[in-house]
Amino acid sequence: MRIISIFGGSGFIGSELVSELAKNEFEIRLFTRNKIKANHLKIIPRLKFIQLTDDLNIKEKLSGSDIIIDLVGILHEKTGMSFEDIHSIRLKKIARIARELGVKRFIHIGALGASMNAPSKYLQSKAKAEEHIKIECSNLAWTIYKPSIVFGENDKFINLFHNLISFLPVIAVVSPYAKFQPIWVNDLVEIIIDSIDDKKTYQKTYNLAGPNRYSFIDIIKLINHHINKRTFIIPLSKKISYLLVWFMELLPINIITRDNLKSMALDNTVAINDAYQFKSSLMDLSSYLSSKNKKI
Repeated sequence: MRIISIFGGSGFIGSELVSELAKNEFEIRLFTRNKIKANHLKIIPRLKFIQLTDDLNIKEKLSGSDIIIDLVGILHEKTGMSFEDIHSIRLKKIARIARELGVKRFIHIGALGASMNAPSKYLQSKAKAEEHIKIECSNLAWTIYKPSIVFGENDKFINLFHNLISFLPVIAVVSPYAKFQPIWVNDLVEIIIDSIDDKKTYQKTYNLAGPNRYSFIDIIKLINHHINKRTFIIPLSKKISYLLVWFMELLPINIITRDNLKSMALDNTVAINDAYQFKSSLMDLSSYLSSKNKKI
């Protein structure tokens, strides 16, 4: 039985991926810093939790792995968790260990728009992570997937605004004309799993997105439409967006930061959607919201 080691498996995408992988004959090792966050996965068979600590011998715990899948990503920095630490330095270490152990397969979920010249620290750190994989794992079967924003039952983007619109009479939209091409988590997970043994995907990078493009304010209006609620939606100028986000950074809970705003300055869309190399049809955000509303 092959062993898959997953980093970031307790999050939104990871939870869906682990649940689907469990339907196959894999032993799954889930590396996590927060076992409580992963409690909902305990019922999954052949799943082993490995608590990540500063003194953990990761190389020892990864020994015997046939496949490594890295899903780790943070949208907001905080004390002890910088973009550089989590996206770049951490991944360089994991990629080096994978090479030393001769792990056959390495799959990484990056971010659409990541580049060394990107306007945000988030996107720059994601680009560094990609380079570490290509250098450290140059002789391994690596694949990098760079999705646009991912939506689904437990996502933190669409659901956040779904909840806000449900309760607030007014929504102010920062960077209202930022472009996105949202991809459904089930489509993303299916692509990842189907490509594990697909040699055509080895040592390649793919930009993944959904079938349609939306501006940020279009997404808000779409959610509002499917909730069927009269919410007053206010698009904010670039200057007002910056000031509002600066103020929001002072709140105890991070919703959006100035670095996020810098990321939104780039269109989160694709010229060529590589997702269609794997699937002939993709779930559209509008169709998903319509079905979600019917369930409610």
